[in-house]
Amino acid sequence: MSGAARALGVSPSTLRLWASEDRIPHVRTAGGHRRFDPEALRQWLARQPARPSRAPRRAATQLTVQPALAAALRERSNQVAEAVEGLVEGPAETAYRRLPPAERRGVVRAWVDALADAFESGSLSEALERAETYGRGHGLAGSTAEITLGGSLALERAMDRALAVAPQGMPEPQRRQVIAAMSQLTVRVATAWASAVAGRTARGPVMPGGAPTAQGRRLT
Repeated sequence: MSGAARALGVSPSTLRLWASEDRIPHVRTAGGHRRFDPEALRQWLARQPARPSRAPRRAATQLTVQPALAAALRERSNQVAEAVEGLVEGPAETAYRRLPPAERRGVVRAWVDALADAFESGSLSEALERAETYGRGHGLAGSTAEITLGGSLALERAMDRALAVAPQGMPEPQRRQVIAAMSQLTVRVATAWASAVAGRTARGPVMPGGAPTAQGRRLT
């Protein structure tokens, strides 16, 4: 379950919800339990059509290597998670609160770690890939823009707040670098979601295995 959730960049609870609504491929065991194959999910993502368009302008992926900044980010993971609790709102909050508290903290920590890894390696590439997978997965699963982007925007604001006040405010130049990097991830989430939704709409309703339904109706 955890490996499959990581393949889509979502929490296990979100994965279970999507499976219960037949949005993603999965199998049922004799005992009625759902099972997910991470590789099958990746292949399902790859099979889904995207809207033809001009190639998007490539985001700058190179960062200045800053191990101290990465460590400071990790140290503030809990403060960021606490800030998100008070900043997420609307449909995104409803979806967020469906997750158990431990999973909510885990989701935030995963994004904080992705940014910290970027500043340790000097490259935002892997974090951008995570953001693209997250946005694409939500788009293909039928999540709304409010749910998909609401969480990313709340996380962006939460990082800014937590880095400014806890426990010793991060210098503004460094804080701006973190928020600029997180903004790139939010943009990638948005573009991947929009592309997936456009392709899904053009193709019509899709069965969990990736095949279009007949005349727009779900096949059973």
